[in-house]
Order: sequence, then C-alpha cells, then structure tokens
Amino acid sequence: MSLISILIGPAVGAVIGGLTNRLAIAMLFRPYQAHYMGKFRIPLTPGIIPKEKGNIATAIGNTVSQQLLDTESLAHQLLSDDMEQKISSFIDRFIHRLQHNPVTLQQFLLSHMEPEEYAHLTSQVEDSITLAISRQLTNPTLGNQVSSLVVEQVMSKMRDSLLGRLGAGVLELMRDSVEHMLANNINQMLQNNAQQMVGDLVGSEFDQLLSKPIKEICEGKEELFAQFKSATMRSYRNLVETNLPKALTALNIQQIIEDKINAMDMRQTQKMLMQLMDKELKALVWFGVFLGFLMGFVTNII
Repeated sequence: MSLISILIGPAVGAVIGGLTNRLAIAMLFRPYQAHYMGKFRIPLTPGIIPKEKGNIATAIGNTVSQQLLDTESLAHQLLSDDMEQKISSFIDRFIHRLQHNPVTLQQFLLSHMEPEEYAHLTSQVEDSITLAISRQLTNPTLGNQVSSLVVEQVMSKMRDSLLGRLGAGVLELMRDSVEHMLANNINQMLQNNAQQMVGDLVGSEFDQLLSKPIKEICEGKEELFAQFKSATMRSYRNLVETNLPKALTALNIQQIIEDKINAMDMRQTQKMLMQLMDKELKALVWFGVFLGFLMGFVTNII
C-alpha cells in the first residue's frame, strides 16, 4: 500500500471531522428563522439557539434574579465593610470639595441647573422661609407674651424712683387691661405687616447668602458635616435593609433580562458569542479534525 493510499483515509476523515464540527457550531445559530416547504417546517430550522431563545432567556433571567442578584446576596454586598468604606470616602471627598470650593452658592447652583430652574428654586425657598416665620409672628400668643414683657420692663424701670413707684402701683392696678390693649395692637400690627417685613429681611439675607463663596459658608460647620455624614450612612443602611426587597420586586430583574435577551438580534448575539468563545470553538473544530484523522488511520489499520 502506497503512502498516498495510507494518508487518503485519515485526510478525508480529518476534513469530514472538521467540517462536521464547523457545521454543528453554525447550526447552533443558523438559520435564524424557520423555513417551510408548503405547510411543513424543514427540520433543524431555525437553529437551536434561535429556536430556544425564549426558554434560554427565561432560564438566564431566573438564574440571575434568584441566585446571582437575590436579596440576601445584594444586601451582603451593599452592607459590606468595603462598600461602606467606599461610601464614607465618597462623602468625605464631597465635604472636602465643598469646604474648598471658591465659587459662590449662586454660581454653584447655576452650574447644575437652568436659569429658569434656579429662579424658581430660590423663589420657592425664599417664599417658604418667609411664610414659616410670618406664621409664627402672627400667632396671637406672641402679642400676649410681648405685651407682658413690655409692661414688666416698664414697671421695673419705674420702680427706680419714688414717683415712679407710685406710677408703677397705678400701672399694676391697670395691668390686665393695658396688656390686653397692647397685645391687640401688636397682633394687629404683625398681622398687617409681618409678611412684608419678614420678606424684606429674608430677601436681603438670602441674597447675601447666595453671593458668598461656598467655602466661606462651610467655615466652622465641622460638627454639622459630621452629623450629615452620620445621618447619610444611617439612611443608606436603613434603605438597603428596609427597601431592597421592595426595590428588587419593583425592578423585576428577571423580566428585564428576559426582555433584553429576547430583543437581541440573533446576528449580533452570534457575533458576540463567537468572539467570546473564539478559542474554544476553534479548538472544537480542530478536535474534530484530529478525531477524523485518527478514525481514518484506524480504519486503514483494520
């Protein structure tokens, strides 16, 4: 038997083995859609992955949501010492940037929002502060408290002299009516003018605050920043412990993954998987070549 005759069998086996494995890999994806002869679907169409795409999406979505991104695993990761250290460091960097930021509060706000949004926000804040203070000033009990203090101060001053003590005695007899009349006048004055007075004062102070550099506003606020950091960390832990299950349920990760996979174009999916498993698939083809060559060689021997 010549050398060519000996090699023909293994060579043919190698070609068949390589082509067979190559075809098997291609049939995982192709054809992308079912083909028909009349009413009958041609066997092996579509390819295995396109045909089972829905089941594959469901299986992946279920695995990811139930085993990889379950509540316990996520909570453990989100509340780990490493994660809390990262959040703590982020807050520290944020505070440090504020404490050394030379821009004014107005410039800072305008750099993060549109002028219309800035105007609306500052107007709302100013109006809210004005309204809150005005409500306190127009409380009827304030007039009573002020009138009582005024009368007491007047009587205290009058007692410094003999004539004053006589006047203080007379005022003591009329104290209730004087305080009542004075309280009514104070309440009426505040009712009519408090909002305008407070609005002017708040507007002036607010404008000064907006024109200050942020680092200047932050001076001497170390304790406040420490409280802010502590409260933020507590809120983060509470958010994860209390609301993570609700958030995962609302997100419905399984459905999101299923929809994403089902929406993927099979050509893009094939390209992605082929790139991801390029070495492994090539090795599979060459294994087919080797196996075919070996079987052809064994056949010659037999």
